[in-house]
Amino acid sequence: MQHRFLPFVFIAAVFSPLALAGSGDTVIAISTDNDLFSPTQTDRDYTAGVAATYSSNSRQFLDNPVSQLSQSVDRFLLPGFSESMGEPGSGALEFGVYGFTPEDIKDKAINREDRPYSSLVYLSSSQSYTSLSRDSGWTTSLTLGVLGLDVFKAGQNAIHKVVNSDRAEGWGHQISNGGEPTFRYSAAYHQYLDSNQPDQKLKVTYFGSAGYLTEVGAALVFRDGLISSPDNRFNPELMAYGERAPGVSASGGRENYFWGGVSVKARVYNAFLQGQFRHSDHELGSADLNVLLAEVWAGYTHSFLGGTELSYVLRVQSSEIKDGKGDRTLAWGGIVFSKRL
Repeated sequence: MQHRFLPFVFIAAVFSPLALAGSGDTVIAISTDNDLFSPTQTDRDYTAGVAATYSSNSRQFLDNPVSQLSQSVDRFLLPGFSESMGEPGSGALEFGVYGFTPEDIKDKAINREDRPYSSLVYLSSSQSYTSLSRDSGWTTSLTLGVLGLDVFKAGQNAIHKVVNSDRAEGWGHQISNGGEPTFRYSAAYHQYLDSNQPDQKLKVTYFGSAGYLTEVGAALVFRDGLISSPDNRFNPELMAYGERAPGVSASGGRENYFWGGVSVKARVYNAFLQGQFRHSDHELGSADLNVLLAEVWAGYTHSFLGGTELSYVLRVQSSEIKDGKGDRTLAWGGIVFSKRL
């Protein structure tokens, strides 16, 4: 029963610092993903997610306890980096939940040829740093969460009931069923290319993370059109399934642009497929998974009156599983609504 209250603790941790935000360039965003938002219209793999993100460059917000903890981890793990980059230029807090299902959700039995059910409730704190020359920067993120709660299960089945869709029956076999704490720390270096123009942005990012997703990779990212938001707060290459922080742009004016990119990564551990320390009814081993993954995405962002902005993105990722029914390409769409405060 106590696990039911954990999401509300996370929500309090996210929104209590907002009163401290003060002046500055501040954005609040609501985002949602769903594989039904993609042309394939599937209901499997990374099936859905929802998140609330608060991003600001105000010093009062960056000094809140959660962000200070994340910055302390930066200084401990990357001492030379912290000396050269100084204080972060902006930060973000994000609370969210997302989940994964196999293809056949009507069957209560475990299909060993497909992926396991899994879900995450999380709180993420992120920072963006920019070099004095403005041609490079860093983004770091610390995420704390709980695997295996019934939060996503309850939300998914409630929505399926409203839209008269099949109930997902196999959640009793999800990874870490009943709840298990988890974490992830990530760091990324961005090189903003010299050829950048006001209406054309191009960057190369090298990134890595340790925790429930442990991987290293590189990405090429572009934007083209009417752009007002700064480069260091636009990081779609760092989105990990439903986690977007700090991938929310802060509009300094009107925006109307297309964006996209491609990334390749070597992933050596994925708790959503392999589980953690707790026993799970259905887990995959490292020999069952592809280490090398590729991802491509394309999106569009448009701003409206009153500092509001709407974005849509379509993402496609190569198969995470080597063989069996779970060996398939993943595709999902995402929608982000943001408001500049």
